[in-house]
Amino acid sequence: MTLIAVTMLRLYDASRDEWRDAIDQRWTAFLGQCALLPLYMPNDPQVSQELLERFHPDGVLLTGGGSCQALTGSADCRDETEALLLTWAQQRRLPVLGVCRGMQVMLARAGARLEPVTAHVGAHDIRYRGTTRRVNSFHDYGFYAAPPGYEVEAVSEDGVIEAVSHPGARHSAVMWHPERNPQIDSADLSLVRQVFGVSA
Repeated sequence: MTLIAVTMLRLYDASRDEWRDAIDQRWTAFLGQCALLPLYMPNDPQVSQELLERFHPDGVLLTGGGSCQALTGSADCRDETEALLLTWAQQRRLPVLGVCRGMQVMLARAGARLEPVTAHVGAHDIRYRGTTRRVNSFHDYGFYAAPPGYEVEAVSEDGVIEAVSHPGARHSAVMWHPERNPQIDSADLSLVRQVFGVSA
């Protein structure tokens, strides 16, 4: 299996006054179907740097959940960890896949502007590489224009960009959640395998 670095969201438990790193367990199952082995990155740049140097993953997955620096205006430890991962992958020309927040982080870093969107929480139709497909999204902000170098791969009916790629940077991103489908979509399997160079 191909080892990839995978980010986690941050959750605050007020009853215990503690921050937790968390990941939907469905990611582990989905990535297994893609022949990918996740190396989960704690939201600590120093520890994540040491993990990268010790295990040398072959790519990076920026997962969803929570608001990024482009929306909050300040960087927390997750923003710093994701910036580290993007720089690390860029220096080694490794593939990066952004999902939902991950796409927001990727495109905002490249200069794109995040804007409010409506009706993007739940299932909806998109045009993806010339065909119509139904996806699930859970975001209130998105993009109407891609930054230079990024090719638009999918658009929703209201013009919001749903997927992009940047072959030169080896970046790909989607605004929907492939891990949340009740049944794994073969199109999502093919997309993720293609991003990380895994044979079917």
